[in-house]
Amino acid sequence: MSPSPVVTTSLGQLRGAFHDGVAVFKGIPYAADTAGPRRFLPPQPATPWTGVRDALAYGPRAPQPDVPRTRIFQWLASEPNNGEDCLVLNVFTPSPDAARRPVMVYLHGGAFSIGAGNSPVLDGSALARQEDVVVVTVNHRLNLFGYLCPLQNTDPRFADAGNAGMLDLVVALQWVRDNIGSFGGDAGQVTIFGQSGGGAKVAILMAMPTAQGLFHRAIVQSSSSGFHVQEYEASALATRQLFEEIALPAGNFAALQKLPASDLLRAMQNVVVANKGQDDFRPVIDGRTLTRHPFYPQAPEISAQIPLLIGATRTEATFFLAADLSNFMLSAEEAYKRIKGFLKIDDAQAEALISVYQAQHVGAPPSEILAFIVSDHAYRLTNIHGAEQKAMQGGAPVFMYEFAWESPAFKGVLHSPHTAEIPFVFGNVDVASAFTGDGPELKPLMQRVMRAWGNFARTGNPNTDTLPAWKPFTPQERWTMVFNAECELVQDPRGAEREAMNRLPAFRPGSAINYR
Repeated sequence: MSPSPVVTTSLGQLRGAFHDGVAVFKGIPYAADTAGPRRFLPPQPATPWTGVRDALAYGPRAPQPDVPRTRIFQWLASEPNNGEDCLVLNVFTPSPDAARRPVMVYLHGGAFSIGAGNSPVLDGSALARQEDVVVVTVNHRLNLFGYLCPLQNTDPRFADAGNAGMLDLVVALQWVRDNIGSFGGDAGQVTIFGQSGGGAKVAILMAMPTAQGLFHRAIVQSSSSGFHVQEYEASALATRQLFEEIALPAGNFAALQKLPASDLLRAMQNVVVANKGQDDFRPVIDGRTLTRHPFYPQAPEISAQIPLLIGATRTEATFFLAADLSNFMLSAEEAYKRIKGFLKIDDAQAEALISVYQAQHVGAPPSEILAFIVSDHAYRLTNIHGAEQKAMQGGAPVFMYEFAWESPAFKGVLHSPHTAEIPFVFGNVDVASAFTGDGPELKPLMQRVMRAWGNFARTGNPNTDTLPAWKPFTPQERWTMVFNAECELVQDPRGAEREAMNRLPAFRPGSAINYR
């Protein structure tokens, strides 16, 4: 085996390295840098090179605010090497040969504001090795650099600025189509998958005509906002506020191109703070890239034949509550106040809802009831709604899951928080040991999760010989695979809570999560 695998791409030759028997190529440019005169524009072609280019180090991540990570979630962090030459991707392959393996393209989380495909836990080596797949992780433009809504009468060159970050992902998938064969992958068997904001990006790509044909299966993990994107008016207001913050005429994007990225990030953060945490620098219905919400009022017809695997963790909200451990010691009065304020409901509605959850979780402390209610409202019901809409199309099947394994960290108060499944999907529980611990159930559960995700990428069906028979989800039967030390297929898990939540006034998916 050569110590330095070399492949030929459409832009030139790349030199990678072997890591634990997997060929790894990092920091591959799939489009040109986005600084200066290319800022806010659709992605432009990368410049070809001569000779052999080293692909041995991760490339820059998109400019973004610094968000400190709780120690036990440090495995989600990436090196703070921000730069507008961030349109890069990484490839992990068992061998750069002609084997035509399934391809799994991962879109990172962090809403649409932060994150990168470079986090330690996203190293695709273990997943590629165990499942004999090619794993790709992607960086792209975020926050205002990827989602600054163009205003009426804006210079037409910037007409796509509101969804530039999503257009980056389309170009990344085009790169996969054109080049992944050189890495041992099959361009006709591509799965896109992502968690949180990455899951939202998957849902949005399913509704984008420009992405049609570039992927063949989809996995949405814990999306809270991907089924209902920003309305133009809200995004346009945030853009105008940004121009006011930096004292420039509204719509003068050319002037913004000349400002330091740090100044723009600071102005954006001021706008978000002024709007009480509401972040409207997100994908928008602009009449061009997006003409409708991805899964509202129904699933996108152009993806009717794309099999979907979708789900959430059991207590998503504890990830956010962990920023302050006093959140796990709330009085009943304080928890009640937060639930009522977050859901914007009256006393009678709050009391009726809480009584249902208390009956289903007898003896649970107030903080735990809060976590279940917020998790269901912000995440679980959103994903169930997406599964319902997709299943009602009658096209490709939908498979639903709930990740219920509980972390031992902080004496178990986190239960099954947002991001909990990521180390298991990538086979990197050791990387996240501060969160996962070292229990005997870890490796067997990790193998089951990886095999399910891998089989879905191969066939569009996650069934394996290590899991109970996994039936497709329908609105009538609601079969859901519950992942835990002992996995089981459950029909409509926690159905009473789902029905109680659905009796509340309609809510707008994708609004800011602000319940602390």
